[in-house]
Amino acid sequence: MMASAKPEILQGWPNESKTRNESRDRFRHNLARIMAEQNMTQASLARVLDVSRVAVHAWIWGTCFPETARLIKLAQVLGVPIGALLEVECAPPPPAQPSNEEVLLLNAFRKLPNTDRLTLLTDAYEMTTRSVFEGARAAVLQGADV
Repeated sequence: MMASAKPEILQGWPNESKTRNESRDRFRHNLARIMAEQNMTQASLARVLDVSRVAVHAWIWGTCFPETARLIKLAQVLGVPIGALLEVECAPPPPAQPSNEEVLLLNAFRKLPNTDRLTLLTDAYEMTTRSVFEGARAAVLQGADV
């Protein structure tokens, strides 16, 4: 008797329904977020797009997806690129980390008594304004407009 052959499962092969559901979820979350940011209701969006409020509701709940022409018009009405509706929202870049020298300087500044901090800040301000004033004065002496 012949053994029945099991179907071979291909590794890395995309699951089409999973990909489709992820795309629909991204779209519905992005649409809901953008509408909330713009204080737009389902009814007002439906009026502008000339669709029923039920259609907009279905897009937000992920039960259906707008056709391409409506998707383009939707992006135009919301004032966003189509990618903002379809793609994963990008996280803002992390803040720049201060250099080791900046951290050491800030820590040394924090350890100073308040009077020394004020003196240091006053001197720095005076040096800055003096260099700006001297630069403007040199420009005037050379005949350049300030």
